[in-house]
Order: sequence, then structure tokens, then C-alpha cells
Amino acid sequence: MDGRVMKRGSFYNRKIRGLSLVELMVALTIGLIILAGVSTLFVSSRKTYTTQDRLARLQENARFAMQFLIKDLRLAGYYGCLDEISSDTVHSTINSTGFTYDAGTPIEGLNSVGGTVSTPTGTWYPSTSTAVPSGIKLGTDAVTIRMQDVATAVDLRADMPQPSAELKVTSLSNFTTNDILMISDCSSADLFQVTSTNGSALTVQHQSGTGTPGNKNPPDGWLSKSYAPPAQVMRFLTRRYYIRDNANGIPSLYRDDNGGAATELVEGIESLKISYGKDTNGDNVPNIYLKPGDTGLTSAADWSSVVSVRIGILARTVNTKDTDVDSGTYDIDGNGSTDFTAPGDRNKRRVFQATVLLRNL
Repeated sequence: MDGRVMKRGSFYNRKIRGLSLVELMVALTIGLIILAGVSTLFVSSRKTYTTQDRLARLQENARFAMQFLIKDLRLAGYYGCLDEISSDTVHSTINSTGFTYDAGTPIEGLNSVGGTVSTPTGTWYPSTSTAVPSGIKLGTDAVTIRMQDVATAVDLRADMPQPSAELKVTSLSNFTTNDILMISDCSSADLFQVTSTNGSALTVQHQSGTGTPGNKNPPDGWLSKSYAPPAQVMRFLTRRYYIRDNANGIPSLYRDDNGGAATELVEGIESLKISYGKDTNGDNVPNIYLKPGDTGLTSAADWSSVVSVRIGILARTVNTKDTDVDSGTYDIDGNGSTDFTAPGDRNKRRVFQATVLLRNL
């Protein structure tokens, strides 16, 4: 019995024996190797997620920018049901023939802004105006679109007895004194400034005056004819799209209306390049794409043959968390030449392009 007891004691002693130092070191080494692998996988997955999230935001910003541009380009020259824009069909009583109120020119382009950051320079075609938006990014393009604002459309509800008569409309909710409006039907359009409104009678007056810019003195200040229903009245827009830095120094897509304050639309849009499709044989299909100021795209007659617009934008991420340095070159408008060289920063960039048919030209 004593022998059996001793044997059982030896067995238990062997079972509770601890690890040796060598075994502990091997276990720690294996554990560290596994931990290092898991940590590397976690860091890699996090980096991939962050990159994909930033690229998704970049693409979303680019889609928004394209949506703004495409929507308004399709409305270029939208003057109600008027289907021909010329000096015989579009008239103005406005006391100005400047860039902002040039209703006879539904679209204009500015190619590759020059000058300096503080004093950018450029020329709009076909007007040859040098009214460059303040703060516009050097080397970028800009576009001006003129149209009626369809969101403000109201109907004329009674015949005008004479061209100088007040306009009887169905609503005044979208109009106020000094607004620039356009009345149009399927044969003509007239641009004028509101001098006063009558809320109870729902009428709009357009008398001559000394406002800014004001209507011309009679008879030039009268409309070109007495309009009748179903003519419509809407606000008139001269809308410019361009690139400039926002308050945080991030390049963004901006626009302004009728020379007013600039509005930031989408951040992270670094460059805008636009070319214009010209129909050279009268079939309403573009035969060649040109830049504003190129031979064949300078005069009003040249621009009357423009039927489409090709847009290229360069979108970038809006912070610098990437580890990869971008020093690449980008062909933004798809013409085979370099339009932009990255400055060696840590942003991701992508080019987006679209072609828009100008429905109203």
C-alpha cells in the first residue's frame, strides 16, 4: 500500500509541473508573430477602407458637379417656347447692353484663365468681355449660360392693350421690384426690369426710370409688341460656372447669377475644361470641337453654329491623408494633351467627362 501511495504522488507531481523557460519563450514568440500579422492586416484593412471612402466621396462630388453643369447647359437659350434666337426675335428694354444682360447670346466660353492669382485675366467669346470672375483659378475654363429660370414661370392672364402696358400675371410670389424678367411666347421674347408690382391686382409694371440698370426711355423702353396668353413671364439668368478656392483653400465649383455673389456648389473640383461642338454642315451634329477664341469660334456667327458642349472636370480628395504622392499629369478635356500636372501632394484625383447637347440652340 505504501508503494501505491508513493506512485500516485509521483504522478500528481508530474501533472502540475510548470513550463520551462524555453517553452515560454517559444510561446511568446509565436504569440507575437500572430499579433504582428493581425495588426498588419488591421492597418491594411483600415487604410483600404479610408482610401475607398475618400474615393467614394470624390466620385459623389464629381457627380454633383456634373449634374449642376449638365442641367443648366441643357437650358442654355431656354426662352419659353421660342425656338429661334436672333436679333429679330429677342429684344431688350434694359438700359444696358453689357455682359450681364446680353440675352441674344445664350452661351459664352472663357478658355484657360491667365494673369496672376490676384489679377486673373481672360476673354469671353463671342462677346470679347474681359469680366473675369474674382478669385477664379488660373489655367481653368469658365462658361456663361443665359436662360429663363423655369422655376419662376408664371402665365400672362390677359392681353396687353399696348406694348407699354402693365403685365397681368397669375402670381407675384417669385417677383419683386428691380428684378430682371423676360416675357416670351413662341415667336419673340422681351427683357425688362420690374419697376413696381401690385399684389392685389397681380400686375407687373415696367416703366422707364433711373434704376440700375433701369429701362430705356420710350419708345425704346416699350416691349417689342403687345403680348397675350399663353405668353409666360420668368426671371432672366446670366449664370457663370467657374473654379475658385473656398474659405479652407480647397478648389471648388462656384457659380454666380447676374453678376451677384458667388455661391460654392461642390468642393474638391480642381479644374474645369470645356470645348464646344460646332456644326459645320447644317445637320445639327457637331463636326469639330473647339476652344473659345480658336479660329472658327470667335464671332457671334461662329457661336451660332455651336450645338453641343464637352465638359471635363478634375476632382480631388479634400484632405491629404494618403501616403501616396501624386505627381501625375491629367488630360481633362480628352483632347490628348496635358491640362493639369499634380503638385506632388497626397491627394487622389480622377477625371470625369460628359458631352451635352444644347437643346435650345
